[in-house]
This record gives sequence, structure tokens and C-alpha cells, in this order.
Amino acid sequence: MPTFNFEGRNPEGKLMIGKRLSQSADTLSAQLLKERITPIRITPINAETDYLDAIKGFFSGGKVSLEELGLFSRQMHALVKTGVPITAALRQLAENARSARMANALYGIVEKLEGGQDLVTAMSAYPKIFTPIMISMVRVGQSSGRLDEAFLRLNQYLELEASGMKRVKAALRYPAVVFVSVICAIIFINILVIPTFSKIFTQANLELPTATRIMIAISQFFVEQWPYLLVALAIIVGSLIYYFRTPRGKYNWYRYQFKIPGFGDVLRRTVLLRFSQAFAITIESGIPLLEGLTLVAHTINNTYAEQEILDMCESIRHGNNLTQSAAGSKLFTPLELQMLSVSEETGELSQMLNEVANYYRREVDYDLKRLNDMIEPMLIVLLAIVVLILAFSVYLPIWDMVKMAHHG
Repeated sequence: MPTFNFEGRNPEGKLMIGKRLSQSADTLSAQLLKERITPIRITPINAETDYLDAIKGFFSGGKVSLEELGLFSRQMHALVKTGVPITAALRQLAENARSARMANALYGIVEKLEGGQDLVTAMSAYPKIFTPIMISMVRVGQSSGRLDEAFLRLNQYLELEASGMKRVKAALRYPAVVFVSVICAIIFINILVIPTFSKIFTQANLELPTATRIMIAISQFFVEQWPYLLVALAIIVGSLIYYFRTPRGKYNWYRYQFKIPGFGDVLRRTVLLRFSQAFAITIESGIPLLEGLTLVAHTINNTYAEQEILDMCESIRHGNNLTQSAAGSKLFTPLELQMLSVSEETGELSQMLNEVANYYRREVDYDLKRLNDMIEPMLIVLLAIVVLILAFSVYLPIWDMVKMAHHG
């Protein structure tokens, strides 16, 4: 039986680290959740298991999208509310699942339910599909007898997450395409276009302008040194990927992102939007405050913000209230702190968090539009500069050749 290292948080937010024997990472995750420990990281001591899991994941249909999970939770809400047995509902959804991986997971849950396990334990066996916050919401709904409401809130959470991701991707798609196109054009010009004209200019014995000589020198460097450039690029990219996969590298990378002019403010508001809407859902679902904060921290997908939220949990455990703990964090502005303070005094924390989320949703939409409006002309100017340099470097000598031919 393989051995796994694990990290998790108990309901009070305390970090639990250990090593256990288990049949698989999924089984260990289910065992930890039974002990009310939210898994953060489970890694096999034998690295071969990772490759086997990756191969299984690849052939079982790839990653399950937020849209598919949202559809699953909405359908489960409708089926459970109308009194359809859970096993029958899951089997029906598995037959109509969009991806093979989701279908396999649902069939596996049905088998575990028929084997005597409860729904939470069965879902916990698939941590790469059902996240800890989803498991906790279902667990609260199951224990309170309001499973249909739990799936409804889960659907609301997943749809908010999916819509936010779509907005960000849509706003950044055009600048990314233009930037990649400019880079590809520069490479194409240096490798294929400039060498052709260079041969023509050399045969004509022309005195070339400075810009043309610089372009030819750069092109020759690309053509002659491309193997070394590829090796250097591979080393640099590999080193950066290795560093950013380390805990310290991830933390520094996400922390520096907040300091990028223009983009940093958008990222901070996006993080606060995800925090507010996820935290509101956990409170409305009946998840305890500290457990909810811990779960939200691991759904942000930002190591720096995750650590700040976990520090808030630590501060609350030491006797501070939510507002005081948030004030010690570097994520929140005075506006959010004031709103948190008012909501704690009135006892309407979830309602206030929903209002904060709506506010940041509008702010993020505006910021993304403004950022897109700012980047677009910069990319157009960059493209124009590339075209202008190419025109002056290539066509000026050609114009000189034409004049020489006329004089001749």
C-alpha cells in the first residue's frame, strides 16, 4: 500500500501535516474529510503514482469544466427537490454527462452509495472534480436535511465563478492574440524576409542605411544562432516554471502581480470579488466561519491572497473579530473594512458580502474594459512601429536601387 504526505486544515483553521498509508489519494482525501480535516495537498512519496493518475485523468476525458459542474448541481437540485432517489438521479446524470471523466465519477459515486457510503464520503473520493468547498456545502445540506438547497447554492457559486472567468478571458483574448501575432511576425520577418532582401542588397553593392544594417545584423544573428537561442529559451522558461512551482516562487509571483501598474488593481478586485461571493455562499450554507474562510482561501487560486486569508483565520482563533483580522491583511481597503464592521454589528454578514461582490463585479467589468481600451492602442502603436521599421529598412535601399537604375 503506497504512502502519502498530506497537508490539511481542521475546522479551527489549524494546519495539519502528516504521513499515512492509503490505497489512493482519493481514499485518503475521503478519510481526512471524515475526520473534518480539509485536504490542501496530498502527494505520493513514490512519484510513479502521479504519472499513473495523470494517465488515468487523460484517458477519462480531461478536466471537468465549471459549466458542467454548474449544470450537474442545478440538475441535482431539481431531481432531489422532486423526490427522486439520489442513486437514480446520479445514474441518470451520468448517462447524459458531457465528459467521460464526469460520467465515470458519477458512476463511481453510485457504486459507493450502493456499497453503504453516504453522499459526502462518495463525492470526496473525487477531489480533482469536487473541491473541498463543494464537499462542505453538500455535507451541511445532508446533515441539515436540506440537500436540495445545498445543490442550489452550489449552483449559484459555480455559475458566479464561471461567469467571472469568462469575463476575464474575453477581455484579455484580443490583446493576447495581437501580441502573439506581433511576435510571430517579427520572427517570420527576421528568419525569412530579411535574409532574402539581404542577398539582393549585397549583390547590388549599395551603401545601406543604418536601420537596414541593424536589421540585417539582427536577422543574421537569428538565422545563425537559432539553436543556441532555443536552448537558452528552454533553460530560462524551464527555470522560471520550476521556480514558480515552488511554494516560495508561487507566493512571490502572485504578490508581485498586485504591484503591476494597471493590472494589479484589476487582479486585487478580482480576488476580492471571488472572496466575497464564495464567503457569502459558505455562510448562507451554514458552514462555520473559520471553516468557511479556510475553504474560501483554497478556492481563490492565488497563493498570496490564500496566505493572507489563512492569516485572518489565525487572527480570529486568537480572539480577534473578523473586521480586526481583515484590517491586519493587505488585501482589504478601508471601504471593505467599514462594510465588514457594519455587517458584523448588524449580524447581516452574508448580505453585506453579496453587496460587496456585486460592487466588485461592476468594478471588475469596468476595469477590464478600461485595461482593454488602454492595451489596444499600445499594441496598435507597437505593430505600426514594426511595420515602419520594416518599411524604412527594406524599401529605402530598394528605392535607391530604382534611382540608380534610372540614372544608369
